Formats: sequence, C-alpha cells, structure tokens
Amino acid sequence: MIPDTGSSDTWIISDGFKCLDPYDGRETSQEQCGFGPSFKGGFPDGKIDNQILNISYLSGDYLNGPMGLASITVANVTIPKQQLALVDVAAFDGDGVSSGILGLGLRGLTAAFTDNDSRNNTNNLINYSPLVETLGSSGVADPVFSFAMSRDENRSYIAFGGVPPVETGEYTTVPIQQGVTTGGKTDYFYYDIAIDSMTWNSSTVTQTATNLPNHIVDSGITINLFPQNVAEAINNAFSPPGQQEDSMLWSVPCDAIPPTLDIVIGGKVIRTHPSSMIMPETLAEGSDRCMSGIGAGRADSYILGGTFMQEIVAVFDVSDKKELKFAQRLD
Repeated sequence: MIPDTGSSDTWIISDGFKCLDPYDGRETSQEQCGFGPSFKGGFPDGKIDNQILNISYLSGDYLNGPMGLASITVANVTIPKQQLALVDVAAFDGDGVSSGILGLGLRGLTAAFTDNDSRNNTNNLINYSPLVETLGSSGVADPVFSFAMSRDENRSYIAFGGVPPVETGEYTTVPIQQGVTTGGKTDYFYYDIAIDSMTWNSSTVTQTATNLPNHIVDSGITINLFPQNVAEAINNAFSPPGQQEDSMLWSVPCDAIPPTLDIVIGGKVIRTHPSSMIMPETLAEGSDRCMSGIGAGRADSYILGGTFMQEIVAVFDVSDKKELKFAQRLD
C-alpha cells in the first residue's frame, strides 16, 4: 500500500474487482488497472451499512467500494477497528506493485458517501476518523507519524507514534493551515503549510521567490509542484536547462547538474538533496532525458512531494498541536 499524506481514505483492492477504463468507463481487464495482489478477505470487525468509498483523484482515477472495520498493523503498530474500503470498482492507473492506499490525511478529507452516485454531492458526504486520528483516540500511540525517505530503500523509514532512528539537525516547526470548502465549511483537509521563501542557485544564477502561496506536503506525489513562474525559473537553472514537456512537467538530461534549492519554512532552511531533483527511473529506452523533480502545479494545489521529502525527516503531529516538523538528515 502507498502511504499517502495527500489522501485520508484507506482502501485495498478486492478480489474480483471490476476494472474500468478511466477515459470512457468501459470495463477492461483487471491487469489494465495495474494493481498488485488483490485482497481476498472481508471486514473482520463488521461492514458499515449505507457507507461506501466514492473517491476521485486529480489524475482522473476514481474508485468505489463498500466500507467496514478492521484492525490495521503497520510498522509494528496495530490500529484497531479502523474504517476502510474494499474497492470493487476501479478506474485506476496503478504501478503494478501496490494494492491500495494507506490514507494518512486528516478527517476533513475523508470521503464516505451514502450511495454510488454522490461523489459530487456533499450532502451525502460522511466524514469519519482516518487512520492517524484512530491511532491517537484508541490510545495505541500518540497521533504522530513521520517519514525519513531516501532513494536508498535501506535508509527509508516510516514511523508511527514517534520518529525514525536517524540522526538529524535542528527541527523547524510550522502549523497546519485550515481550509474552507465552497460551502463555507472550515476544517483541516490537507497538510497545508506556509512557505517563507525559496532560493535556487546555479553556476550562473541566484534567484529567490517570496510571497509564496501555501503548499501541501504530500507523500503521494513524486515531484514538487510549484507556481508556474517558480517552476520555470528553477528548471531553467539546470545545466543544461530543462525542457518543458507539457503544462506541468519538464525534462532534463539525466546527467544534468541541478541547482541547489533551499526552501525556508518556519524561519529555517530545508535544502532539497540534489539526488531528488532528477528522476532517473523515468528514463525511457533510447533516450537520455529524465523527468525533472520540479513541476508546475495548479492554483490552490501546490505540492511539496517526494522531491522535497527525500533526505529529511518530516513529522506529522495531528494531536491538538496540528503542526509539522522538518529536519535535515545527518546520517
């Protein structure tokens, strides 16, 4: 399962699910959805009547399935009677490995509905306790989790109730910002934080951006998604410069030299590791170009993703503090 701080619903693909083409809705082979092994069980702690998962993602993927309760064990911590979904209808472009999402977001983003046709009808929306909230309310552990991500899987950790066993520098702390729905509801939805500034340096240029919009810290997005002008300037600072491929993505030679990128959060600099600035796994056969780790986001949906989160420790405290902490790794 993919640990995703940008989503609050936990789900796993169910055995016998129906795979749909996300473009035309026609049923296709299960293999086309790109899931790992499907789950053959049910809800050990009971099915929840009249509640289903009915969710759409920015990518255009969407999912449906019944909801129920089950204990979830991850990182040697068992969260009892967690609400989750067994997806039986999916229009999804998976990675061929993962079988679902471990939703690590906040309550305001949960998406249980009373029927299959209500994805856009918030009158039928039911918010429920997501995994990180249940972690605390059950008394199993403090409602805190953290990532220490790295391209080296032997140096990558996720911890629940505390922080991973890695050496870090000093932490900076920043509050999670509340959001407001179109209907006027105020709640915590995303891990939305304020950014003081960004500075990028190359052998030929030094530039700083201030007065930036809030950014969402999202482990489910591989790259950073910045305002268009910032993304363009950073990609132009690669040596040689990046080439824009579409409205969101840039490519660079896989051996390009990236600029240094310093993001100031809570008054402290968090430097993006150079190895995060180029995505070598995107190299296509016969090409020498890779995806840049910096892309352009949409207004109100700017992202600090995997590019930012590698080689730092990111702590998500969803207790009454509602804050995030970041520190540079020293190990």
